[in-house]
Order: sequence, then structure tokens, then C-alpha cells
Amino acid sequence: MRGLVIKDILNLRKSIFTTLIIIFIYGIFSYSTGDMSMIIGMTALIITSMSVTSITYDYMAKWDSYALAMPITRKEIVLSKYILSMILCIIASIVSGSFSVFITYIRGDLVGIKNIQEIFLTVYIVFLIAMFFISINMPLIFKFGVENARILMLGSYIIPVGIGYLLFKMGLQLPSLEQLKILLYASPIILILILMLSASTTYEIYRRKDI
Repeated sequence: MRGLVIKDILNLRKSIFTTLIIIFIYGIFSYSTGDMSMIIGMTALIITSMSVTSITYDYMAKWDSYALAMPITRKEIVLSKYILSMILCIIASIVSGSFSVFITYIRGDLVGIKNIQEIFLTVYIVFLIAMFFISINMPLIFKFGVENARILMLGSYIIPVGIGYLLFKMGLQLPSLEQLKILLYASPIILILILMLSASTTYEIYRRKDI
């Protein structure tokens, strides 16, 4: 399992320089506008999408056929992608959080612990959203392949936003602060359950797939 994750990380080394440049550019935008949500959101999107890139590399190299000829199970292959995604999400959170604090500091906007708490809360929420979308998209990728699943993956981003916008326009009452706090405290358990369901679904898809 560890070897599979290390293999994916090594394959993604070639993307690191480009990724850092893009993050730096969004950091400039965040500095000029004072809006840290831009660099936090885009860093999470760019880095976590690298897990999809790793699957593309595997497909291009016909890795699965080779891997399954070795003492590697399909369950290990599936779990390695989820572990990789989790690692990338954590890295994205650390990078975006550090950049946000640094940018806020050099702008002179970092006043008291409250600003840091707001930044870290935003980072955590973006982390949850990123893992949620990974949980949705991973079964789609294993079912249809990266190329065929791109439209569906795009829909998984657009549809929830569209539904939320329509509900807001229809006058749906937003959750109270207390309800949001309860949801925030329960979020780790909810995320674990979603990941378990997603991983089980992905494994079942992959188990029945002819390689």
C-alpha cells in the first residue's frame, strides 16, 4: 500500500513546479484584493486534482494490468488513491493556510488571533469540500475512466452550486449559527462515513471491471 502511494507521489513530481507557479499567481491576486478565499480555494482545487492526474498516468502506462499481475489486490489499488487524495488535501491545506497567514501578515491585516482562526476555518471548510468532491468523483473515474468522466466530474461541481443558488433565490432560510456549529463539529464523522461509502462503491466498481 505504501509503495503504491509513493509511486504516485513520484509520478507527480513533474507537476510540482507548474503547480507552485499557479499558486504563486493566485497568491498575488489574493494579496492585491485581500481575499484569502481565492488562494485557499484554488490551491485546494489544483493540488487535489493531482490525484486524478495520477490515475491518468496509470492509464497511459497501462499500470493496472501490470500491478494486478503482482501480489497487489484491487482493494489496495483503490485505497491507495484515496490515501493519496487525503495526503494531497492535507498538503493543500497546509500550503494554502501558510500562504494566507503570510500574505495577511505582510498586508498588515493580521490583527489578533481572530484573523488566524478565520483563515484556518476557511481552510478546514475547503478541505471538507475537496474531500467531498473526491468522494463523488472517484467512483465516476473508476467506472468511466478519466476522459469519459470529465463531463460528469464538471457536473458534480456545477450542479450543487446551481442548486444552492436556486434555493437561495427561492428564499430558503439559511441555517442558524448554532446549526452550523453543530454541523461543523459533526463534520469529521460525516466525512469519514462519506469516504467509507465512496471507497466501498469504487472498490465494487473496480472489482467487477475487466483489466
